[in-house]
Amino acid sequence: MLTIVQGPGTAAFAQRRDEIAALLKNALALLENDSAAAAICLQRAAELLRDRAAEAPPVTGGLAPWQVRRVQGHICQHLADAVRIRDVAALARLSTSYFSRAFRITFGMPFTQYIIQQRMECAKRLMATTDEPLSHIALTCGLADQAHLTRLFRQTMGATPAAWRRCAQDAPGPTAGGLTPQAA
Repeated sequence: MLTIVQGPGTAAFAQRRDEIAALLKNALALLENDSAAAAICLQRAAELLRDRAAEAPPVTGGLAPWQVRRVQGHICQHLADAVRIRDVAALARLSTSYFSRAFRITFGMPFTQYIIQQRMECAKRLMATTDEPLSHIALTCGLADQAHLTRLFRQTMGATPAAWRRCAQDAPGPTAGGLTPQAA
């Protein structure tokens, strides 16, 4: 039997990714009316994820656990400030270029994308739990101004911060804490 290695660039990987996304979407839609069917969808998605994880080669060349802790701690503490890759690389005791490669291997994304993701998560938490103005939230999360927040938020979340906040405040339970409200 011929085994085809599936990587992020292959059609088989894309098909499996799309199937998992469809299963999760169906589970969410079924959750209130048919919890048994939702559970079946979630079990199938979990099986597909386990299969994918079993196929993945071990990760090498990433950051050591102590470096991950130090990097994440620094980013979390300085999210409101300018977080520069050369400063974080120095904390990990690596050159900027090696750190950049190791960071991508460890976190699965480039350093700048990770910083943006963390800032958007910070903004979502603040929008869901406070009545602070968006301009203040933008500054608290390390963004230049409200326009910067709006532009990045729309790119990453598919909705404006104001629309997302309305949905998050209207939605009961865990939606406000992490799940993305649908774009209004």
